[in-house]
Amino acid sequence: MTADNMDRKRGIYIHMPFCVQKCRYCAFLSFDAEGSPRKEYTDALEKEIRLRAELEKKNGTDKRIDTIYIGGGTPSVMDIASMSEMVKTLKNSFDVEPDAEFTLEANPATLGRKDGVMLAKLQAYKFMGVNRLSMGVQSMDNDRLHYLGRIHTAENVARDMDIIRRKGFGNVNLDLMFSVPGESGDDALSDLEKILAFAPEHISCYSLQIEEGTPFGEMAESGELTEVPDEEDRETYHRICRRLSEAGYEHYEISNFARKGEDPGAPSPYRSRHNSLYWNMDEYIGLGLGASGFVNGVRYKNTSDLEEYLSALDAGRLPLEEEHKNTAFDNISEAVFTGLRRREGVRYEDAVRAYIDTDDAGKKNLTSYADFRDCFWEIFAEAKEEAFGYAGKGLLTIDNDGLKLTEQGIDISNSIMSLFV
Repeated sequence: MTADNMDRKRGIYIHMPFCVQKCRYCAFLSFDAEGSPRKEYTDALEKEIRLRAELEKKNGTDKRIDTIYIGGGTPSVMDIASMSEMVKTLKNSFDVEPDAEFTLEANPATLGRKDGVMLAKLQAYKFMGVNRLSMGVQSMDNDRLHYLGRIHTAENVARDMDIIRRKGFGNVNLDLMFSVPGESGDDALSDLEKILAFAPEHISCYSLQIEEGTPFGEMAESGELTEVPDEEDRETYHRICRRLSEAGYEHYEISNFARKGEDPGAPSPYRSRHNSLYWNMDEYIGLGLGASGFVNGVRYKNTSDLEEYLSALDAGRLPLEEEHKNTAFDNISEAVFTGLRRREGVRYEDAVRAYIDTDDAGKKNLTSYADFRDCFWEIFAEAKEEAFGYAGKGLLTIDNDGLKLTEQGIDISNSIMSLFV
């Protein structure tokens, strides 16, 4: 790694795998919170935090932490006292920047039924250092929420957002799901208008994906559920993009939109710093059941078996399921694949540096834009003709600096990205 890379900050992701109720479309690693060993889990997390921090210090790879993201599951169902202890251990074990972005995922109706309870819970989150909330709204139509298996109502969202603002949280993301069976494009735009009324700093928009092993997956197999046609899904997506642009949001990643700051020509200050780590090939430490991490060129994944996770940490071992040391090609391939998700796309220089900075790749003396461009297409020689073919169709922009998807290219992004894998 270069000295520049050694100075780069990193993030921490913590997985809380418990929910009040699993949604009908959800394939994420999660369990029913009621009756689950939540206290034992946070105790185990503290052990993992200490073990991982000790390993980082031992290997001399410990770096400043710029982002913390607690996801799930539904972290807002966790006991506040246990969460506070876990976060205290985290901050005592790692060098967390004073201005670190600290995101907590929360679902409406899980922050407290009474205003006073919710205000106290939000105050506790603030005391922990949480400065960004990500709310799984998905829809503002109660019938659609019920169909999706959500436990909240549109009224819960309005009440929660009012209290969140009263408590002083000024960086909130709201999730919107579209292409739900039975939902029209106009329905999705109606949902969006109601979400825009809350003036969130960030909006994430996703089309419903039918996954195997979920209730919706089983319904699709039996013919009880019919997916929204691709053409209709893509039309709705582009209508959402246009509306958010009109409303003053920056479309900075395929599914993510950040409200523009005071300088409309500058990148939005509300971009998710943590998710940007993934798209920028920066490092992050994954903690918790099934969590993944990318540290010092190694990708790793924790076990997804809860009993195995708890017993490993009880025995003083990291709960690893697998580790993979990235090759030079792994790094450049991932840099292109993830970088193309960003609307700015991929710079040749950034992608090639991910390649030549890898220990087993050797060093190259590259100084000009042309050097990096030529090296990039030398590595991806087999993909070049097809990539320029996409460019000729207006689906990919290729210039002397790099490449990026056009708005139309986003519709077939997986096909284009697969060229570089």
